[in-house]
Amino acid sequence: MRRILLTGAGPRGFVGRNLAPALRERYEVFTPSSGELNLCDYDRVARYLDERRIDAVIHCALQSLLHTGPEDVMLHDLQMFYNLDKLSGQLEKVLYFGSGAEFDKRFPMENIREESLGRSVPADYYGLEKYIMALRARESRNIYNLRLFGIFGKYEYWQSKFISNLCCKAMYDLPLSIRQNCMFDYLYVEDLAPVVIWFLEHTPKFRDYNVCTGRPVSLREIADVVLEISGKTLPVPVARTGWNLAYTASCGRLEAEMGPIGLHSLQDAVAELYEYYRTRRAEIPLDELRLTQ
Repeated sequence: MRRILLTGAGPRGFVGRNLAPALRERYEVFTPSSGELNLCDYDRVARYLDERRIDAVIHCALQSLLHTGPEDVMLHDLQMFYNLDKLSGQLEKVLYFGSGAEFDKRFPMENIREESLGRSVPADYYGLEKYIMALRARESRNIYNLRLFGIFGKYEYWQSKFISNLCCKAMYDLPLSIRQNCMFDYLYVEDLAPVVIWFLEHTPKFRDYNVCTGRPVSLREIADVVLEISGKTLPVPVARTGWNLAYTASCGRLEAEMGPIGLHSLQDAVAELYEYYRTRRAEIPLDELRLTQ
C-alpha cells in the first residue's frame, strides 16, 4: 500500500481536508499538522519522509493571509515547495495544486490551454509564486502541477468564497450580491479525488495540467442556481455593470490521457453544498455574514 504525505489537511484546510477521506480508502495517508511538521524546515521534512517511508506527497498546504502580508506568504509557500522539490528524488511523485493565476489575471482567460503559460509574468505575489512553481515543475522529473481555477465545496472560507457565500446568504434570506459578472470555471471539490488518484497511479506525459470542468458558467447563472436550490426569491444586486475578465480553461490535455472527468452537475453540487450549510446554520453568524454584502 502506498504511503502518502498529504499536507494542508487540517481543520483549516480546504482541498487537503476534502481529499483525505477518499485517499484513505486506497492508501496509508499521513496528515500532520503544521505544528507536527513544519514544511519550511528542510531537515524535519527529510526525517519525516524517511522515518515513515513516504512514497508520494500531495501538497495542499498554503500560508494563510489572515495574519501576514502577501510577500511573507509568497516566501513561506516557496520555501515549502522547494523543500519538497529538493527531496523529490526519494519519492515516486510530488503532486501540488497550481492556479489559473499563473497565467496572469490582468488578462482574460478564455478556454486557456497549458501552452499559454508565460504569455506574461504575473504582477501579483500569489500569481508569481505559482508561476515560479510551474516553471520548476516543468523542469522536474516527478513534480506535477494540477492547476486549479475555480473550486468550491465544504470547508472553504464561506466569508469570501463566492458559491459558499451565496449559499449562506440564501439560507438567511439576504441579497445574493455579486461584485461584477464574469465567466468562470468552477470545479466541485468532490470531483477532485479521482483525478488525484489517477495521477498517483499513472505516469502522465506532462508536468502541468489544467484541472477544471471545461464548462464555463457566469456568476449570475450560479446565483440563479442557488435561488433554485434554496427555493427563495431574493434580489441579486450586481455592484458593477458589464463583464469582468473571463477565468476559464481547457481540460483537453487531461482528458486526452485520463478520459472524461466524472463531474457533478452544477445543480447537484450546489444542492449538496447548500444542504451542508443548512444543517450547520448555527455555525454561520448572521452579523458576520452581513458584513460580506
